[in-house]
Amino acid sequence: VGTFAYEDTCQLTATPNTGYHFAQWSDGVTENPRSIVLTQDTNLTAEFAKNSYQITTSHTGNGMTMGDTTALYQDTITLNAWADYGWEFSGWEDGNTDNPRVVVATEDKDYKAIFVRQQFSLIVIAENGVVDGVGTFAYEDTCQLTATPNTGYHFAQWSDGITENTRSIVLTKD
Repeated sequence: VGTFAYEDTCQLTATPNTGYHFAQWSDGVTENPRSIVLTQDTNLTAEFAKNSYQITTSHTGNGMTMGDTTALYQDTITLNAWADYGWEFSGWEDGNTDNPRVVVATEDKDYKAIFVRQQFSLIVIAENGVVDGVGTFAYEDTCQLTATPNTGYHFAQWSDGITENTRSIVLTKD
């Protein structure tokens, strides 16, 4: 940029701002930096375009995510996470717990949702005895229950008719 003598060679360099890249000069030339020999008054404009970024979602645990896209610099994208039955959304890997979550594209980035198994309570009422193995467990945990009768009693059956005093239950609800 400036005033030059006839047939002077000028070196032009276009430097983009953050989030942009050089596209071309106004005369269609894409070389940058560029040398130009001046033989007349010349006006050129450097043209810039927004960068494009890949936004992806992934997850650990059982569920699904949505929001994968190609976005331009500073575009806003909405990410969603849905847990499968028996699972719950715990948050995003970076600690954010918004769901849906709005992000701004400034780089290629993967946002990982974390799904954890829901917690369920196993409560057993024991008449004239005790039951070991009760408590809080994660979805689909296998719980071992053992019924021990008080002195003077014997184990008869569970409320669902099963007569073995030691049994396994796969927990899918309270």
